[in-house]
Amino acid sequence: MPDVELQRSLAVPAVPARAAASSIMHAIEEQRAEWREFALYLNFGNLGLPDVGYVAIPVAITGVAESLEPRHEIRFTMKALRGQEGFPKFSGAIGIDATGPSNAQVWMAGTYDVPAHGLGTFFDQTLARGSAAKTLENMLEELADAIEATVQRRERADARYRVIFNTGD
Repeated sequence: MPDVELQRSLAVPAVPARAAASSIMHAIEEQRAEWREFALYLNFGNLGLPDVGYVAIPVAITGVAESLEPRHEIRFTMKALRGQEGFPKFSGAIGIDATGPSNAQVWMAGTYDVPAHGLGTFFDQTLARGSAAKTLENMLEELADAIEATVQRRERADARYRVIFNTGD
């Protein structure tokens, strides 16, 4: 079972980023709103093909559970919606760590089981060029962008509320 440890910096504070990450992960699990058709993707270029598109694999996230101590993490399991026997299954977590008063870092760690065990691992690391790990990197990038956008949207809404309703106090 290959291990994955990924991270990315966020330009938003940790506390609202944690709330946003929790909200997004639960929305993916419940297939709500824009997260209804959540999919992992892999660019053709990562497979050694001409980089003219990508492959999308719709996935289901289950077992979302959040803990705050000793470190913030949201545990989950992810597998393909269709053709599960042909795609890796991921078990792990994402979390948000503070890196300063207005910055944070999102991380994702866990393991994935490749199909066909030893043969699948060989295929993933040679012919598929680590495509399973690359799709998880793409997932973390997508989640990080969504977390930042959610926090910024909430902060703008709060600022508008303060300007409209708290003037003259």
